[in-house]
This record gives sequence, structure tokens and C-alpha cells, in this order.
Amino acid sequence: MTDVRRDDFTLINSVEDVIPFYKGNGLALDKQYIGFETEIGVYKKGADGQPVGTTTQDTAELLAYLKKLGHQAQLEMASAVEYASPPFRVTEVPQLVKEIKQSWDDYHQAIEAKGFVANDSPFFPFATLESAEENLVDRDRARGLVKGMKLHKAPEFLKVTLLATSTQISLSYKDPNDLHDLLATGYALQAPIFALFGNYPAFIEGKNERLDYNPRAAFYEAFGEQGSIPKSLLEAKDGDDFVRRHAQQVFETPLLFYYDRDNTIIWPEKPVTFEQLKDLGLNTRSNYDLAETFVYSDLKVCNIRDDEGRPTGKRVEVRGLDAGETGALGGVPFIHALLRDPAASAQVKGLLSEYGLTPDHDGWQQRIVEARHNAAYHEGKYLDVDFGIRANGKPGNLAEFSRELATVLELYVQRNPQLKDATQPVIDIAKSGVTQAELKNRATKDYEHANRQLLAVANDNPQHAHAAGFTQTARTKGL
Repeated sequence: MTDVRRDDFTLINSVEDVIPFYKGNGLALDKQYIGFETEIGVYKKGADGQPVGTTTQDTAELLAYLKKLGHQAQLEMASAVEYASPPFRVTEVPQLVKEIKQSWDDYHQAIEAKGFVANDSPFFPFATLESAEENLVDRDRARGLVKGMKLHKAPEFLKVTLLATSTQISLSYKDPNDLHDLLATGYALQAPIFALFGNYPAFIEGKNERLDYNPRAAFYEAFGEQGSIPKSLLEAKDGDDFVRRHAQQVFETPLLFYYDRDNTIIWPEKPVTFEQLKDLGLNTRSNYDLAETFVYSDLKVCNIRDDEGRPTGKRVEVRGLDAGETGALGGVPFIHALLRDPAASAQVKGLLSEYGLTPDHDGWQQRIVEARHNAAYHEGKYLDVDFGIRANGKPGNLAEFSRELATVLELYVQRNPQLKDATQPVIDIAKSGVTQAELKNRATKDYEHANRQLLAVANDNPQHAHAAGFTQTARTKGL
């Protein structure tokens, strides 16, 4: 969770003033950058023997311990810590993957050393909005978000903010056309990203109701125009048109709070847009950057910052990967292959075209929205949902697409053998059609069992049951 700097009082009066922010870095595609961050939920055994999220004090002590070990860790909203990598060139993915693996191991060792447990999932089964808020991190932005969302937003906003953890991959871009290409391809892949990295438990929010949907995907869709796939992309003709539409969306996005010239947080009685801040003389660069953070689209256009937190450019943040080991260790090569590796990304675009999901197909916008919705609300079918339209006019299938995608990834690994270990678990999921979320669902008897698993011995824990479940599934499917 990165705070916005409050001290840039440069006035922004029109969309024209911000167009230069999105010009890109002008570098060749093989000189672009890729970065990574992941959030790790942390829990412990409570006084009653049940699992509970770590307290504000617990996570503060864990953060201090990680920093003492030399890590630039951050706190997330509640009962979680964040690791963020330095940026690497897209030609240096093996080095980035090695850096992530070492840091992942270090963080988990530190969590264990402090007497806590790292959650290999984006949700705690037991956490509710009320219990999570009790463990809220002691930061102005966190308090501002929670206060504003409670006053003015649907419950799903708080559920994502307080209950969910995720993995994000960031990509720089050359120019607006490169930005548009990344977004058009990335959104067409949003359904498989959510599905293949689905790692959520069988029960969440302290409820006895078994999940038959992907909670993060569903919650973001409930954000309406501020979440999911934005109109700015669906209606854009090219990169320049997208930038203009995106900036206009930021101008029109309601802010839950904003900063005055004394750097004080102001909570309005009702949300105000950045456009409306002109009337107060607070249409500053800081508040524009803040407004952009309230656009929660699946592929988020956001700032690149220097060491002092000053914005130096823009990036695309791919946000559909659930927290957990598979996304943390395999997310970078997966996203690099699909969006930045020249050979693999060309193959992926060709594959998407076969499903009618590229901009050269009429109606592709509605199809990517439908595909994403199907992956979010899968009704217990997980990958066995409609995905695009085939050349014969019949609906495509996400499981079939994923198997074809696995072939692309296998060829990618052949060219990059040093990435095999990180990428293989994702390939296995794509080939088998069985996600981690589905295996967790099979391995969990009921809500009480979901909580017992968190503190249980190995043979009662779905993290250990996954491998056996996958092997059995593979045998029955002849894989």
C-alpha cells in the first residue's frame, strides 16, 4: 500500500494538463521494465485456540523485524505485509524471479520466527470486516479509505480493501500505443488470469456458505465503473484516445477523501470528484494522483515513483493474481510471456484472435466483459465456462483455451529453461483444468474445517492435499 505524496500543489485545470504524464518512456520494447509486489496475509493461534489475524502491533513488530533483516517491507491494510521488488528489464526476468524467490523465503522465515503463520491464500476464512478493521494498519491512507468506503461505497469496496490480498505485476510502456496494446491484450486475458491463479479458500467472511464464485473477481466487478474493465479501454480507438478517456475518468472519479494545502486529509460529507475540487482551488497534482488511485480497474494505470515517492511516469499494474505461492513465484514469467516476450505474446494474440477476443474482431469488447464475468461467477465450474466465440460461431471454453495457453507457456520455458521451476505449477493448472481454489474446495468439509486446516497437521491441510489432488485428477483425466 503506497501513499500519495501530498506536497505537489501544481494546479491541473484540464485533461490537456495531464496528457504528458502518460507519454511513456520512449524506450524500445526490449528495454522496458517489469516489477512485482505481493501481499502476504499473516495469522496466529488465538487465545481460544482458533486462528486469528495478527494485530496492528503484531504486524508493526514483524515489519520492524523484516527491515532489520534488510528488507524494504511495507504494511498492508490489515494483518498483512507486502514485498515489492526493484524493477528489472524485461530481458532480466530470470534475475527477477531469483530475487522474488529469495525474498519470498526470507519473508516466510521471518514470519515463522515471530511465531506467526503466512497464509497461502488471498483470504482468511474467519476474517470479517469487523475483525479486520480491529487490526487496521496505523496509517492515514488506511484510515481515510476505510472511513470513506464505510460512508459512501458498497460493501465490496471494503471487502477487497480489508479482507483480500493479491499479487501484482507491473509493466512500463513505450508510448500510448504500446499502453493500449498491453491493456487490450491484458483485459482479453483477464478471465484466465483470475481463473488460473484462483487460490481462494472454500469459505470466507466467517460464513458457512461454500463459495461458488471467485471472490476478488466478483468484488471488483461490483465496483461498477471504478472496477473491472473500464469504458476508457472498451471505447478507445487507439492509445492517444485511451489516455484522454482515462484522464477524463480520473477527473470524474469520486474521491473518498482529499488533501488540503496544509496536507490534512479532508473527509467530505459526500464524495467529490477531482473536477469539483477546482471550486476549492484544490485541483492539485497530489489530488489528481489520489483520484487515480480510486480507479480500481483490473489492469491499473498508476504512477512510477522514485525513492522519494515522486511520480516519474506511468505503468500498468496487472492485479488479477491471487496471493499465495503460485502467483508469487510464477506470476512474473507468466505475465512476461503473455505480454512482453515477443514470440509468446504473438502466439497469445493469435490464440485470442481464434476466440474473437482481439480488437480486429467486431464485438470483442462485449466478449471480454462476458468472459471475465463468467470466470468471476463460475457457479462451481471454475474453468469450465464460456470464453469468447470460435470461428464456427459457437462459444469457446476457458478450460480449452487454458490448455492451448499451456502449450504457449511450454514453448516459452523451452526458450527460457531457467524459468521452468517457477512456471511449471501454472502450466500444470492450465493443462489439467483444475485450479488451486477447486482443490481447496474439494479438500474442505465445512467452514469449521476450513479454520482447523490453518493450524492443522499436514494431512489435514489443503496446501499439502493439493499435490495429491492434482495427481489423482491427472490420472482420471488421462494426463
